[in-house]
Amino acid sequence: MTLRHIEIFVAIYHANSITQAAEHLHISQPTVSVALRELEEHYGAKLFDRLSHKLYITPFGELIYERARGLLDSWEILANTDQTLNRVRVASGTAVGKLLLPSIIKSFREKYTDAQISVCTGDATMMYHRAMENSVDFVIAETVANIPGLSNRVLQHYPVVAICHKNNPLSLKRTITAEDLKGQNLLLREPGSLTRQVVDMYFQQYNIPVCPMWESYSVQTLLNAARENLGISFLSLDHVLADRSPELVILNIPDFHGERYVNLCYHKNKYFTPMMDAFIQHYCNYVKGMMETQQEQYKALHPESRYVFPELP
Repeated sequence: MTLRHIEIFVAIYHANSITQAAEHLHISQPTVSVALRELEEHYGAKLFDRLSHKLYITPFGELIYERARGLLDSWEILANTDQTLNRVRVASGTAVGKLLLPSIIKSFREKYTDAQISVCTGDATMMYHRAMENSVDFVIAETVANIPGLSNRVLQHYPVVAICHKNNPLSLKRTITAEDLKGQNLLLREPGSLTRQVVDMYFQQYNIPVCPMWESYSVQTLLNAARENLGISFLSLDHVLADRSPELVILNIPDFHGERYVNLCYHKNKYFTPMMDAFIQHYCNYVKGMMETQQEQYKALHPESRYVFPELP
């Protein structure tokens, strides 16, 4: 067994096809088939089941893939040590990418001038698959996917808060109850999102049906709708403060409790270089400092606010 056998196996795994793996590696199909057969002979076990001309990874094949991916990652680092020491390939979900990453990337590059940084933002699940393929180093996102070999740890957690336009009569109330929210136009995240789940649970405990006027996966869209005084939205505190809108007011709902988590996701065998560790630490420090500043700005804009900010994580 050679490293080439491992490269071919991983290519077949991702393509789920010998033909497509051969095209990706720019080698012949028979070469790929022979390499797979030799690898299975080496282990004395099937890596793929062949059913109706399709390949299905076996449980043993999944185990070999997890270890093979880590081996290829380590080999790339060894082969390109000078090129990879200062490289940081960041991926993020849409919300983090839109509202936070631009300013964080700018400040990181100013601090670490020799960093070779690249950024990819999009659907979190797609980003997780890129991390498993080692085309990005790690992903910063809200959701966590159940992908074999994908590890995660919580970077931050923030309360989910209700917001409305300052001209909404609810903005003047000292405290808000579920009954106050009944009949209000709701501007909510899409069904299935973690933020939406805590909102649905809150209304369900009071037997209030949730019939949103507006649903969106885009945080920015919901912020824009709230700024137009179209209704009440529930969003993560960091997103609300990052928007810096003087027109939006955080409502004080004492019995509403929900949190949004920001996770760092990566291949479980990922080797983190000092530059990658420096970026993660910079991200956490920057966001915490930014939120401290934004909380003070919010208090200055809304001295009458009844909302009590929690201690920052």
